[in-house]
Amino acid sequence: MKLSIKTMLMILIIPTSINAEEISYDYLDLLYWDHKLSAQGTVADSTYDGYKVSVSKAITKNIHFLASYTDADKTNGDAVVNKSMGFGINYPINKKTDFVFEYSHLNVVHSYVSSSNIKTLINSMESKINHQLSDDIELMAGLIRNDHTGKTNLYSGYSASAKYKVNDNFSIKYEMQSIKDSKVVNSADIVTNELGVSYSF
Repeated sequence: MKLSIKTMLMILIIPTSINAEEISYDYLDLLYWDHKLSAQGTVADSTYDGYKVSVSKAITKNIHFLASYTDADKTNGDAVVNKSMGFGINYPINKKTDFVFEYSHLNVVHSYVSSSNIKTLINSMESKINHQLSDDIELMAGLIRNDHTGKTNLYSGYSASAKYKVNDNFSIKYEMQSIKDSKVVNSADIVTNELGVSYSF
């Protein structure tokens, strides 16, 4: 009888524990977005500040849909709008760690006060590891490759992020990316910082 009770308790407890530790791909992010290009050679410093809204929705157990919208500007009035759409594939390494590959197609429009607008299409790929460090903390580290279509630019670098769970639905999220043009010797460093709220649904 005691054995049966213990068995029943294990059946009830174990699935709950697993669900609590699973990495979720259903979320909506609202983030402050900061994008800085550091001077190299003849390229001047520039910083954009604005916001980013992104969503991830699981389609199947191992595939998720991605979309985002970013709107930011500089102090001189120059602006950038970035719309993206893509997908991700996640493969569990163990109960707390996933390998993830994500592809997004970016439509980026730079609007300048003193010159014509510039539209850039980018194919972005990121390979990363998501790790559930604890029930409250999720960490990520990855490698990025951004290929500008129709141009020779090929930006590559790394990303890292952390999520702190406030409750079952809301988390505080910070992410940073650092990339540079791998085909240019004195390429400017581009660093992006994101900080805000993530809502899991």
